[in-house]
Amino acid sequence: QIPHFPHFPHSLPSLSVVVEDAAASAAVTLRVQPHITIATLKEQVFRELGFPAPAQRWIIGQSLCRDGRSLR
Repeated sequence: QIPHFPHFPHSLPSLSVVVEDAAASAAVTLRVQPHITIATLKEQVFRELGFPAPAQRWIIGQSLCRDGRSLR
């Protein structure tokens, strides 16, 4: 079960993502800074949703992202 995602200031851009594991999936919206890196996003998802960073794989478009990539 995915916990409630906290509210962030509305001035930040939002990023819609699908979080999934072997048993479930859910769509969530993250409030992010444009310069944020994938590694930082992994940390944010761990803090807010409890998914360990080493288990996360981020795919944007059809590309598997490296930790150093930014959203910019």
